Amino acid sequence: MSIIGVDAVTFGITNQNKAMKFLDHWGLKKMSSGSFGANFVCADGTEVKLRDYKNKQLPEAIQAGPTVREVIWGVQKQSDLNKIEKELSKDRKVRILRDKSLRTYDDMGLGIGFRISQRKELDPEPLSFNMPGRITRVDKRATFYERAEPLAISHIVFGVPDCKSIEEFYGRIGFVATDRYYSDRGVFLRASERGNHHNLFVMNIGGRKPKFNHVAFKVRDIHEVIGGGQFLNKNGWETAVGPGRHYISSGCFWYFKSPLGGALEYCADEDIATEKWQSRMFEVGPETFSEWTFNADEEFRAPTAASQSK
Repeated sequence: MSIIGVDAVTFGITNQNKAMKFLDHWGLKKMSSGSFGANFVCADGTEVKLRDYKNKQLPEAIQAGPTVREVIWGVQKQSDLNKIEKELSKDRKVRILRDKSLRTYDDMGLGIGFRISQRKELDPEPLSFNMPGRITRVDKRATFYERAEPLAISHIVFGVPDCKSIEEFYGRIGFVATDRYYSDRGVFLRASERGNHHNLFVMNIGGRKPKFNHVAFKVRDIHEVIGGGQFLNKNGWETAVGPGRHYISSGCFWYFKSPLGGALEYCADEDIATEKWQSRMFEVGPETFSEWTFNADEEFRAPTAASQSK
């Protein structure tokens, strides 16, 4: 089953105007809006959809208030959809829509779907960096970004009561564990053997209900992470954590609190894994969360044993 990654995310929101303003400042392109909600896209065509949280056509919510209501995963071809439908129909109802896409729920109760991917191939200009012994940019200033324009959806993150059960569910359709936190505190899952370091990260929050944490968007480089973050700050949006650089996936980041029910993250230069990737176990703590930034709280990393006992 060749799952590429997140193709679309639908949010149930409580304030459409505020959510639309945030996504505009975030750098997504608005395709349509109205009483139904709004649709935005990244440069590669991956989508963010806004709908009223009371909309009865949305899948059931995993938590109260604004939050993610559905995640659509993109696949390469129809035969992948057929295999997924066959596998998941063994223990749950799977609906096949007119466009042959699939809809069901995963084991945390999240609405999920699968479709032939609508991602477009991108061909950005090569990046140029100067360092001693390797000069690539001469008589030309480096690029400075007044704001960010996300290229693609990178990954999505949830806190769950039992990350092991979620890993087992997604393993049935081809997801692979890239790295882990010790003691089953969290697992980074990529959608196929070859691809982004993680398309889905789930962290164990004990016996509590599932909770949406954040969704991440790829930008070109660290300069665009900074330019995008500065633009958000200038327009009054609050930083959640960052900027910084992750130890585990190597990605540069900046997270912002959003009116969508969780955070949004700019990320750049994430690791790409294949069958040769050497999986590792990591201790939980701020020093493994980020190389530069240490202001991450429990909302952005797997909780410690002490916090789980509270």
